[in-house]
Amino acid sequence: MDKLEILKQEVLNCKKCDLYKERKNTVFGDGNTNADIMLISERSGYYEDLKSITFIGKQGQLLNKILGASGFNRKEHVFITNIVKCRPTNNRDPFLEEREACLPYLHQQIEIIDRYRELVNPDHFAEHY
Repeated sequence: MDKLEILKQEVLNCKKCDLYKERKNTVFGDGNTNADIMLISERSGYYEDLKSITFIGKQGQLLNKILGASGFNRKEHVFITNIVKCRPTNNRDPFLEEREACLPYLHQQIEIIDRYRELVNPDHFAEHY
């Protein structure tokens, strides 16, 4: 098992904050781990929680269109992940302690993959981390 898969298993079993109590799934990340671009969002939403895949709701549909118009697709050209790996109740903004609990996972993802030329955050919260 490689380092990224070990980290994913750690996230699957995480109980560092109360979000684990209501999650259906964790949302670790999706896409090509050899891509040059990593997109970092703040948290997953309803559909992401159901499928354990990042950006598959309305924002994800828009992202796919933007990527397509730019000559990219999410399976070949980007890796997408979240700061917070579990969906907050009712899609509320995560509390500071929830973001802080998950932030080390994001840092480890970046360190393990360690090949990105561009780190991009598609929402306003991710820019603070």
